[in-house]
Amino acid sequence: MYTVEPDGDFDTLDDLSNNIHTKMSEVVITKDNIYRKLCNLNISKSPGPDMLHPRVLCECRDAIVYPLVLICSKSLQSGKIPLFWKLAEVTAIFKKGLKSDRANYRPVSLTSVCCKLLGSLIRDHIMSYLLENELLSNRQYGFIKGRSTMLQLLHMFDKWTEYLEGGGQISKYKVG
Repeated sequence: MYTVEPDGDFDTLDDLSNNIHTKMSEVVITKDNIYRKLCNLNISKSPGPDMLHPRVLCECRDAIVYPLVLICSKSLQSGKIPLFWKLAEVTAIFKKGLKSDRANYRPVSLTSVCCKLLGSLIRDHIMSYLLENELLSNRQYGFIKGRSTMLQLLHMFDKWTEYLEGGGQISKYKVG
């Protein structure tokens, strides 16, 4: 199912760029933000190919926070990440249907927890900039705090209900 959205229904980059208040600063890695990420690791997750389990990283956070700050800072300065952070352990996860049908599996990559930690810091920095400068459309859902895909679904149901109560119709179109 596809829908054709009329032009002008969505904000354009030109519309959003009027909101830019500041230039995005460089990502600065601090002991505090690394420590906070280490404290919030999900210790029930699997380790990556480097075999550093999230529970070990969380429990040893006082001893490893400074070396991680150095590694992450060096990585950002050089534009390169450590080679062992690029490794992934790929495994198949069963979805549904017959277990004997390989089409019923999806691949999942287990990567280094430390690499994901650095990626999370970068993501937080970018999201902070986008939100501060109002560069995301209010139609964006799914990866913004307080704007889940469930909220989007409820918003649509609310619009549909309002439309139907006003005597309108809702139909589905198959395009292409």
